[in-house]
Amino acid sequence: MRKARIREAQRDAHASRSDEGAQSVARSRGFWLGVLACAIVLVPLAVVAVLAFGGSDDEPAVATSQTEGAEADAAELRRQFAERDKQQIEDLTTQTRSMVDEFTPVIVGLGKTLPPDTQRTGPLATVAEVEDWRSRVREADEYFAESVSGETATNVARNGFSNAVDVLLETVETYGLALDQPAARAALLERARAQRDLAARTWSNAAIQLDVINIDAGYGHQHVVFPSSAGEAATPPDSLPEGTDAEPSGDR
Repeated sequence: MRKARIREAQRDAHASRSDEGAQSVARSRGFWLGVLACAIVLVPLAVVAVLAFGGSDDEPAVATSQTEGAEADAAELRRQFAERDKQQIEDLTTQTRSMVDEFTPVIVGLGKTLPPDTQRTGPLATVAEVEDWRSRVREADEYFAESVSGETATNVARNGFSNAVDVLLETVETYGLALDQPAARAALLERARAQRDLAARTWSNAAIQLDVINIDAGYGHQHVVFPSSAGEAATPPDSLPEGTDAEPSGDR
């Protein structure tokens, strides 16, 4: 009996040790599975962090190259805009000089009927003469009908000349109405006189702006003066000779 009890106690002890070993193995296996899971999550995060924040020795050089490229592109655009603006200024100056020649018969004819800086009224023009005036001014008005966008200062000059031509065209139309309506002729002629003076003042302001942008563009002073037959309303920009303050093309 005693031997049987000893063998039973040995079996119980062996079973207890087996259970403890199994539990230990399970705990060890759970620990290493946890370590593996953390590694799966943390290692990629570490790689991303290194790439995001660690950078490389080549990054500053790449950033510098991109900045230099952007600055070069901006400089090229500025050069292109400056060249375009110079061409627009030259074209506008040429066109408005030609318009002054075309307007001279109109202003001289208006001045015969409506002497500037007075309230007197002279002889009337013929219908054919008024039609010739209308044709001349309409041709100039068509030039400004085309929308051209440029630098702000150039746009100001162009719009000023365009407004002056519009008013001059209205002057001719009002004069034509005066010929057709004898009963309202006196009032219409006075209206035409005021419009003629307004056209001259508007043109003169635009001419001052044109003079300024020509100087800035390196062409020097360029004076495109409304026909002097318009009287005091046709004021010149200044008395400096044409081309004064011009800069050599290589300096700009």
